[in-house]
This record gives sequence, structure tokens and C-alpha cells, in this order.
Amino acid sequence: MPQGDINARNMESGFSLVELIIALLVSMIVIIGAATILVNSWLTQQDVTSTTEATTRGQLMGSTIERAMRNAKGFQLTPSDDSAIELRVWTSLGGNRTCQAFQLDVGQARIASSTSTLPDPSSWGDWEVGVQRQGTSPFFRRIGATTVEYTFQLETTSAPVPFSGEAKMRTIVDPGETSPCWP
Repeated sequence: MPQGDINARNMESGFSLVELIIALLVSMIVIIGAATILVNSWLTQQDVTSTTEATTRGQLMGSTIERAMRNAKGFQLTPSDDSAIELRVWTSLGGNRTCQAFQLDVGQARIASSTSTLPDPSSWGDWEVGVQRQGTSPFFRRIGATTVEYTFQLETTSAPVPFSGEAKMRTIVDPGETSPCWP
């Protein structure tokens, strides 16, 4: 093989500078696209997880309130029936008379339980965080003599998750009984 043919073949093998730059640019575009998809997937997963957790917590709050009301022998809303943030329930859960209280306020929910008069609200245990009003609706509202409506939403990393429901007493109250839960 003549020497000129070998040199010509060596010069043609490999990438030219222009080809190398184009290959690098195409590779960077592919890597940036894949990274963008990965980051967006991760952020979406965080939003879904946050919403799922808030949904579970809100359902638990609603079912706890409904259970207390189903077994109620009486209840009271404070500060008033129109703008209540606190629901006090005198229940007969498990055959024992129990005082339960639920306080929903912007930012947090608190809960208390006692076999006698409920303690001062400042000593109640923390229940949930991230509680917000749904528009101008009160957290609790009396509907008739035996039903309470609750409305709230829980914050998430994306959009708040709304909750509302009605809880009705099913226990027949003896008119001679008085509640040990409140004066």
C-alpha cells in the first residue's frame, strides 16, 4: 500500500472538531431533557404524596367527629352556632360516659377527651396542622337539634384538600340527664 493512502485514511478516521461540537450539543440537549423530566416527576410525586396524606388525615378527622356525634348524648358549639370553632360532645362510647372536644382553628386542630368536665382548651392535645377554612364557612354549624355540619380544608404542597360532612346524633337523650362536660 502506498504511503499516501495510509496517511489519507488516518486523516479521515475519527471526528472533526465540528462533528465533536455537534455531538456534544446533541448529548447536552438529551441530558437536559432527561433531567427536566426526572425533576418534574419528582415534584409531581411530592404533590401527590402530600395530597394523599392530607386526604387520609382529613378523612380520619371527619370519621372521628362523626363517631363522637353518632354516640352523642348531647353537644355544644362555641363560641356560637354561627361561627363555631369548637365542638364539645358528651358521648356514651363503649358504654362509658365520655366528654370529647374538637377545636378547629386556622392552622391547627386540637382534641380533648375526659371522663368528667373537659379541661381548659389551652391544655388540649394537638391533633392536626394545616387546617384552614373553606371560604367563609364556619368549621362547625348546627343543623337542627341533633346534627352538626363540619367544613374545613387541609393544606398540601399543591392545592388544599376540602372536607365537609354532617354528623347526627342517634342516641335518645333522657331529658333528666345533664352533661358532665360543660357547666
